Amino acid sequence: MKKTFAAIVKRTEAWDHSREAHEQDGFADHAAFVAGLEADNFIAMAGLMEPSTDVLFIFWADSEEEVRQRMAQDPWQQDGHARLVRVEEVGFRIGAPQAPRPRDD
Repeated sequence: MKKTFAAIVKRTEAWDHSREAHEQDGFADHAAFVAGLEADNFIAMAGLMEPSTDVLFIFWADSEEEVRQRMAQDPWQQDGHARLVRVEEVGFRIGAPQAPRPRDD
């Protein structure tokens, strides 16, 4: 059974704060990677935390290690634009994300 995990990703010194996210080097590869995680029902939610510019992800995964392994494949993690700094299992009591439905394929 999948569990819910929250993760925080920080932008690093490689991030050019004078440019929007879609203007950063490697954006197309990063966007394709994240789209794949979403298509796999691995990402339940994601959003920018303001004013910090950290990104909060909510994942459906078997373990913290699975989250860390899959996020290590992010091109922005690999090129140093971003760094996964925290992953914890979450037991939502209010407003929990809906569990992904089984695929029909």
